[in-house]
Amino acid sequence: MSENRHADRLPELDSLRGLAALGVLFYHFFCRYPPPALSKQELYINLFGYFPMPEWYLGLIPVYLFFMISGFVIFITAERSRTVAEFAYRRFSRLYPVYWGALMLLSVVTLLDPAQNDVTLKQFLVNLTMLQAYFGVHHISGVFWSLSVELSFYFMIAGMIRFGLMTHYKYVMLLWSVLTFIYGFFPAPNPVPWPIVWLLALDYGHCFVFGICVYELRRSRMAGIVKIDWMLILLIALSAASNLLRYPATVIVILTILQAAFYFAATRPVAILQNRALVYIGGISYALYLVHEQLGIFVMNMLALPRLAEIAVAFGVALLAAAALTSRVERPSTNWLRIHRPAWTR
Repeated sequence: MSENRHADRLPELDSLRGLAALGVLFYHFFCRYPPPALSKQELYINLFGYFPMPEWYLGLIPVYLFFMISGFVIFITAERSRTVAEFAYRRFSRLYPVYWGALMLLSVVTLLDPAQNDVTLKQFLVNLTMLQAYFGVHHISGVFWSLSVELSFYFMIAGMIRFGLMTHYKYVMLLWSVLTFIYGFFPAPNPVPWPIVWLLALDYGHCFVFGICVYELRRSRMAGIVKIDWMLILLIALSAASNLLRYPATVIVILTILQAAFYFAATRPVAILQNRALVYIGGISYALYLVHEQLGIFVMNMLALPRLAEIAVAFGVALLAAAALTSRVERPSTNWLRIHRPAWTR
């Protein structure tokens, strides 16, 4: 494995990002809009002969993969950041410009589509911060919920940098994993106040921890270290145990397969994941994830075509919008912000 391949830009990881974005997109286009003629349970029974899992997991499972990749990549950024200001600036330059571009596009789309709720000025302004979930303000697009989870993870990493805990990160991850595992025992509705659940990302912490563990395993493999790391084994075991507590059997099997695919994609070349089309979609996956739902619904509301034709057109429009946001907003703004980094972030 070539060591000049940056861990956060592995083509295999880009392909997995692309597959995750496509998974969420197809879930929304096929399962959420318009409502199918049959109930979800009847659809499952017709397809599989039984009801394997609640329908919403079809949209959640790709997001779990996003969180695993985020754990891997964000930990690299954290290790390269000497201060909280540097870490925050790196994340800001990567996330916010294209998010703002997507937010303005979706706000216009929502205003033009009578089938969707209008965006208020307050909602728009609070959504600009990406902190709307913490203030109880509705997301302009439903997919933005996962950004709040990401931010909770970033706050935790920022705290580790601030208090000099990066060298002891495994113990912090162990504490987080134990809390996440314990939280999995609570039935819904659980007694833990929602601000604590959000701030500690207790529903999804095990996904981020698994991603961090895979990064550490990759680093050890590249360094030729063969010593068994029992702490990593414990963290991975707690992540797997959290899966067992939370999900039905079908979801556990799918997640286990995804975790194995993620591990192999992150630690060695995988030819099938070096496909140019998948790598390209991975490169625009953030923008595609942000815009596809509201934009796709708008396009399908404007059309009067057979269902599959509507989906195909909406898919094409979402891809074009994501490509434009990535090439015209994300990449230029990210490059400019990093070239013109203020001294206080260095």
